[in-house]
Amino acid sequence: MSEKMFTRLFRLYPSRFRKQYGDEALQLIRDRLRDETGFFKRARLVWDLLADVLTGLPQAYRNSYAVMEQAPAPGNAEGIPSFRVLDSEPLGRGSILIGGTLSLGTIAAFGFLLSRPIAYITLPGSNGRVSPIESVIERLNRGMTPDSTGGGDEPAAKSTSASERQPHSWPTAAAGPSKPDDEQNQLVSIQALQALPENTKRDNFGTSGNVPANGLIANIPSASHAWNPVTGHDQSLQQPRVQNASSALIRLFHRYDVVMFGEAHDSEQEYRWLCALVKTPGFSDQVDDIVVEFGNGLYQKTVDRYVAGEDIPFTEVQGAWRNMVGNVLPVSPEYGWLYKAVREANMEHPGKRGIRLVMGGPPVDWDKIKSSADLAPYEREREQWYVQVVKTEVLAKHHHALLIMGAGHFLRGQQEALQFERAAERHHNLPRLDRIKLSPGYVEREIRATGANPYLVVFGTNAIDNHGDVDERFDSLPAPVLVPLSGNWVGALPAQPVISGGHAPAIPVTLADQADALLYVGPCSVLRTLYLSPADLDGTAYGQEMTRRDIIALGHPVTFPYGAVPQCVRPEQSLR
Repeated sequence: MSEKMFTRLFRLYPSRFRKQYGDEALQLIRDRLRDETGFFKRARLVWDLLADVLTGLPQAYRNSYAVMEQAPAPGNAEGIPSFRVLDSEPLGRGSILIGGTLSLGTIAAFGFLLSRPIAYITLPGSNGRVSPIESVIERLNRGMTPDSTGGGDEPAAKSTSASERQPHSWPTAAAGPSKPDDEQNQLVSIQALQALPENTKRDNFGTSGNVPANGLIANIPSASHAWNPVTGHDQSLQQPRVQNASSALIRLFHRYDVVMFGEAHDSEQEYRWLCALVKTPGFSDQVDDIVVEFGNGLYQKTVDRYVAGEDIPFTEVQGAWRNMVGNVLPVSPEYGWLYKAVREANMEHPGKRGIRLVMGGPPVDWDKIKSSADLAPYEREREQWYVQVVKTEVLAKHHHALLIMGAGHFLRGQQEALQFERAAERHHNLPRLDRIKLSPGYVEREIRATGANPYLVVFGTNAIDNHGDVDERFDSLPAPVLVPLSGNWVGALPAQPVISGGHAPAIPVTLADQADALLYVGPCSVLRTLYLSPADLDGTAYGQEMTRRDIIALGHPVTFPYGAVPQCVRPEQSLR
């Protein structure tokens, strides 16, 4: 151990300590180096020095600050922030240079990261699950940039109506590739015009001006502009990658624990497809439970026995869907079809754990409901009850489940969509659309809060407005198909007409804004809504009971529809 090495070690100590004890410590080392010769004595010296550094260095710093002289405080310093000098030596030039360089580099790197799109990567080993934050990042990126900047030629969209007007096209869900300013402004103008109802177009776009639509302030060209916005399409949008609906939905469970299906109530073709789905080979291997809105929780044990194949009278089990909460009209017979289909699918594989049909509706006993005050608690808690059932019967058991509920309970940004819809129906200028506010609904938020990563499928058709017009590009889709909605022309369609069958106007909120995929089973011309027959209702106990319930819920009886009726708005029904 040389005197030079000791001097370097001593520099680790505080400056105050070095000034006070430096000379004495150096003299001690010189004396020991002179007197302690030989290998073992020098080894002991090295050991003593290292032990002193390890144990004495922290103590030296504590003592140095503890005995430091206090700077005299001004007389009025009480309660006023002040600074104390901890070391009298100024910072060296090297320290200032290194610190300044690191600070500037950190600021520059942070600014660079902020200017870049947020990456969305599913981590390996996550079994496809993403956190709520990752999901929001995915949706933000989907809204800012298209999945692809290219797209092949698409067939021109056509619309049909009673008066044989020019065909319509509809706005895009996301911005396309970078374009010159004039061309980009023209595209935004087209999207803004397409997003509004026909009457609003006629009332507001005779001259040029600024109109808010699709989250942007659009510069609407004058009527003499050479481009006809009613017939144009954004050619950057791809043709959707369609897959057979049943096999595609089953494959979703390879990645997602929960698939949410937003149904159209009482749709005959929709429920014929659902019945076929549960009997599809492989479905029962992937899906443990089907949680249905149209199921009264009081009947869970009865339904468990029924779908397991026990001999339960059908008149007994049908109370599960006929006595649900929230239905003004008599419940369609097609809900019973699904119960039967699950039972038949389970009986095809005796001895194997079958599909469980989970009742997602509140356990209301209608015999005890005498007034609207009795009914109100059940009406208010429908979504909360459904979520609790999903948490306890599905997620807590680590099951895979298909959740079936009315689309309005599942759609993202549904409150904002309803505000736009009301404005469009009143022919008001549509408010500015802020897509960041299009958040998941209560059910999806609660499911995601548990760490699950649901996938949202919604039922829809080829309606594109509330005038009976359709987009004939759907004719090229081999129904029934499941259509992912990101980055293609289907996702860019206004959501409300597609989902409602033309009963709602076109607004800037698109299918891609509200769901992950669309189930398309056929065009408007073939879809039907199915109700009970007169024989099931007129003069029957069930018909009389439904009248009683309507008087409790609404204050008056309701005229019941019968049989099969068209599901979509037809051109002759439209008030243009």
